[in-house]
Amino acid sequence: MAAGTDVGNQGPSAAHPDGAEVRRDVDEDAQIHPGDGYRELRRDARLNRISVLRAAREVFRVRGLEATVQNVARRAGVSVATVHRRFPGRDALVADLAEHAAAELAERFEELARTVPADLALERALRLVAAEAVATRACAPDHRERFPDLARDLDERVHRGLHRLLASAQEGGRVAAAVTGRDLRLATDAVAASVAAEPDPERAGRTAQRLVTHFMRSFRSTG
Repeated sequence: MAAGTDVGNQGPSAAHPDGAEVRRDVDEDAQIHPGDGYRELRRDARLNRISVLRAAREVFRVRGLEATVQNVARRAGVSVATVHRRFPGRDALVADLAEHAAAELAERFEELARTVPADLALERALRLVAAEAVATRACAPDHRERFPDLARDLDERVHRGLHRLLASAQEGGRVAAAVTGRDLRLATDAVAASVAAEPDPERAGRTAQRLVTHFMRSFRSTG
């Protein structure tokens, strides 16, 4: 998934919990059970979808992309048929999960930009990306190989968010003007490489966070 990420990003579409696919399912239910129950059916459809996404996130993080729809259904406590009603297949579920993770990261980035100093917002955003890289280590290599266009798109979206935080920190004089988007790439690539090289997840997490500390010390303005 996106570099990590528990994963970012992401108007309504079939890839979103409130998207066209949910409305289509609910509309079909309403045709069978019309009347006052429509609103409750719509709520149930949304909750089922969210439950499946959360279960899939955990299953894929543990088992990687070899996890099955049956594994996801069991974790979510629903039938396989329910999963297939929301997602036509495993690839659609994987794509929706990646989109959801990128959306979550984007929301966290925006919240950081509003609530903490600009340099701290950038640092915490990089720490979130590092944590996501550790959390998705079981499926990250397969995700990039089997869904290259999606992986590239989500990576670019995450980096656009990081670059906006970098620009804000530089405007406030909190990060050196010489730091570029390429430097951000070096930081996230270094984190990803360290996570891939360390089989123990706890050590991988500590190493990834130490790298963020190192890069932020070099990024901050000394003037």
